[in-house]
Amino acid sequence: MSALRLSLVPGLVLVTLLTVWALVSTVGEVQTDIGARVDNQLALDGQPWASAKIRGRTVTVMGTSPTLLAQRLAVESAGRVWGVGRVIDGSGVIPFQPSYTWSASRDGDHVRILGFVPSEEARLAVMAAASREMPDLTIENNLALARGQPVGFLVLTDFALKRLAELAKGHVALTGASLTIDGTAIDETRFASAARAISSTVPGGGQLRNVRVLPPLSKAFTWTVTYDGKSIEQTGYVPSVAVRRDIADALAVALPGVPMVDATQLASGGPEGFSFAAVFAAYQLARLSSGTLSIDGSLLSIEGKAKTVADYEMALAEVEARRSRRAIGVGIGSIDLLPARVDPYVWRADRAGDSIVLTGYVPSVEAHDEILGTAARLFPDLSVTDHVRVADGDPKMDWIGALKYALEQLASLSKGSVSLTGRQYDIVGEAVSTTAYSSLTEALKKTLPASMELRRSAVSPGAVSPFVFAAARAPETLMLSGYVPTDEVVQKIIASARPKFGPDRIELRLLLAGGAPDDFVDVVDVGLQAISRLQGGRFDLVDNKLSLSGIAVSEGARGDIESTVKATLPEGFDLAPSLMVAVGGDPLSGPECQVALRAESDREKVQFDGATARILPSSFGLLDRIAAVIQRCPIATVEIGAHTDSSGGTRKNQALSVERANAVVNHLVADGVRRERLNPVGYGGSRPIASNSKASGRAQNRRIEFGIVGQ
Repeated sequence: MSALRLSLVPGLVLVTLLTVWALVSTVGEVQTDIGARVDNQLALDGQPWASAKIRGRTVTVMGTSPTLLAQRLAVESAGRVWGVGRVIDGSGVIPFQPSYTWSASRDGDHVRILGFVPSEEARLAVMAAASREMPDLTIENNLALARGQPVGFLVLTDFALKRLAELAKGHVALTGASLTIDGTAIDETRFASAARAISSTVPGGGQLRNVRVLPPLSKAFTWTVTYDGKSIEQTGYVPSVAVRRDIADALAVALPGVPMVDATQLASGGPEGFSFAAVFAAYQLARLSSGTLSIDGSLLSIEGKAKTVADYEMALAEVEARRSRRAIGVGIGSIDLLPARVDPYVWRADRAGDSIVLTGYVPSVEAHDEILGTAARLFPDLSVTDHVRVADGDPKMDWIGALKYALEQLASLSKGSVSLTGRQYDIVGEAVSTTAYSSLTEALKKTLPASMELRRSAVSPGAVSPFVFAAARAPETLMLSGYVPTDEVVQKIIASARPKFGPDRIELRLLLAGGAPDDFVDVVDVGLQAISRLQGGRFDLVDNKLSLSGIAVSEGARGDIESTVKATLPEGFDLAPSLMVAVGGDPLSGPECQVALRAESDREKVQFDGATARILPSSFGLLDRIAAVIQRCPIATVEIGAHTDSSGGTRKNQALSVERANAVVNHLVADGVRRERLNPVGYGGSRPIASNSKASGRAQNRRIEFGIVGQ
């Protein structure tokens, strides 16, 4: 029995161990099988982030879910697997990012990617796209997992990385679905590729917010246009396609039909104002038979040969105008423009403010230096700007001696110019003093040195203060005295006075002087019109103050004169009137009155504005004198007879004559004559005094006659 017990116990132990081993092995296989099938189901259901941890038939879902929905779906997927008894959610959720941003920047060979991605798979996809687009660059991954990405996130990042690959240096960024692109293209091909991409619809539902893609950067930004008279070649860099087009358009306008080769490249790094400067320069080629334009850095240079003298002068003038405007960005560099053989040969010196500007031609470099030395000696305190060029074609004369003489005369001007066109000499300006003016005037009356011939002299004396001018009326005489700025102004004043004062003699006691107020001629005209209506009339102009005195024929005339002067006096001038009212002379008999009226009407004629009844202001003085005569004939009745020529038809002329007679009556009544003493009669063309076949005869027939018709 003992032996039997001893033999059975080890067997039972062995059977037990084998049974336990079998059970353990079976459980392990079951767990492995369940785990494999759960993982497979998670993958099939689109939840690759999740994994299964198995304990018996209990499954714990592990991993970090991109969304709460994905977390729930992973638990449901595990629960559907056959053999799973229980599912426990042991996963986490990627944090939510309300402001979802992503960016990538490139600087040289280094790319840095920042921001958020929705999953590890997305992180791998972004990095794979970056490596694919920029395989030779170092890519730094600084991405963090977060929820809240926009729809189409991977499509948008892929599009953005493609754009970054086109930039030598730049930045792309997503804020939600809004895409920002900023940088400089690697080359023109990639610049064009970027331009095409951003001009079309952004994939993935994205929107462009801020886009600035610059052409490739050029460290030495230069631009050159060469014109040999037959064709144009353009090389160097331009900042954009639009600027390239603008320059091509300008060249086509300047040189229509001339073939052009454009070998420019797009580049960043150009100076501010490049486009305006290049287009300005391109237009200058219209004036050159050949030449070169260039912008190097921030300086525009032009060299070449002008087609004509006018082209040369215009080109220089436009360059100087641009220089004086001080255009932003590109300034004026070397300007080396030479004309064709110059004819006429010209030179000019201008003085304004504290500067002297020399332009024109000299025959040699030595002559150029000599003229500059003379200018420096004569104007030691002024800035001398030199635009003089060496050119052929100087006249057979002592050209340098002539230029020195002209500069010496310019030294006597406070502002102005001296110039030579061949042998012909012009001097224009304002003398520094009355003494200098007298010296210049006397010198210009003599034979000029170096075979010079005086063509134009328009020198005014120095300014005076106060600037005074006076006009005084005496019987049959108008005296003008004081200062006037030029002889041309004197002629304008005489032309203004002549119709107002008829045959009166105009006596001049005038001196030339500078410093005349603005609107000087207009003020003098206003004053002359006023005193033409005054007995003993006079006006004095002292700078901007006009004093007016004299005797008016009536209160109405005085009021009209004063109001007219105030209304027509230019702004800035003050009026100081001192007018009286009086009718001079003893009473006249009827015959005496007729003689006096005829004397006035024989001296002057009443003038009308064309074929109208409007009396011209130049005739107001005559009618005022007529009114004064009538008032000296206290009991006479005066007929105002208006006559026309034969032009215009009988009825029309009759009506016009009646209107003119009434217009004269209205003026005389305003001058104080009682209306009942005046009898207006319109005769039309019924009483000619000369032949209407000639203009002179028709002018005589158009008249106003004053006759005594009763006492």
